[in-house]
Amino acid sequence: MSIENPFTITIIADYGPLSDMAFSEVTQNIHHQMDGLAVRVKEYSVPVFDTVQTGFMLAQTAINSQLGDKHLFFVNTAPRHDDANPRSDSAGEKLVYMKLRNGVRIIGVNSGHSLSFVKDQAEEIRVLDVANEGSQFRSRDFYPTILTEIAKGNDSAILDKEPHISDVVDNVVGFVDGYGNLKCTIDPADVENFMGEFVAVEINGHKHFAKVGRSIFDVPDGYLCMAKGSSGWDLPDGTRREFVEVVRRSGNAFRDFGKPAGGDKVTFTKM
Repeated sequence: MSIENPFTITIIADYGPLSDMAFSEVTQNIHHQMDGLAVRVKEYSVPVFDTVQTGFMLAQTAINSQLGDKHLFFVNTAPRHDDANPRSDSAGEKLVYMKLRNGVRIIGVNSGHSLSFVKDQAEEIRVLDVANEGSQFRSRDFYPTILTEIAKGNDSAILDKEPHISDVVDNVVGFVDGYGNLKCTIDPADVENFMGEFVAVEINGHKHFAKVGRSIFDVPDGYLCMAKGSSGWDLPDGTRREFVEVVRRSGNAFRDFGKPAGGDKVTFTKM
């Protein structure tokens, strides 16, 4: 890969804030392993252990990417919730390889819903042959080597074994953006019958009234609104997956609803 046409490596992980030492350690090892290849690395942080928000961010940025096979995702939110028993030698969820229809490739830990939103877009999903135990920090010590081999075109670590990927859960918080807007896994068609009306929205044990609108600004300043948001992607059948957002105009719905996590249930009923 030439300097004029580098790989873009997008890291999505729950290490904490981007200033956390873990991001630096992982990025440094990726650059070390990819010595000789032209790469640019960008890191994105998601809330700790939140595989739903991990999966939503991955889908929005990978499915809509126009970089094709020059774009690799390295995804690591690994709460080790696949087994609640004591874990010998820091064992955890398996590492998986995905190739999407648009050519984008993903190397990610198959935890919770981290890969749920992209699985319908994948033309190939396989388990990777890599150590998933032996280090508390697998994404620093083991996984960058596999990322590099795949970038170089060596697919020997891709096993002929398909993993089970969890399905997307409907009617939950999918992602919280920087404004505190709640991107929910609710089909906009499901709120169409309430258009222009107020509904009682309950999330995380908190209930507020929100007006259903055509856009998130379709209410007076300061009001809560439910409307189709900006996120979404085209599906293989030609339709488009879109999402309802719960927004406090000039406010912060995330705080209004007690700072919900990805996967928290969202209910709405007519007043």
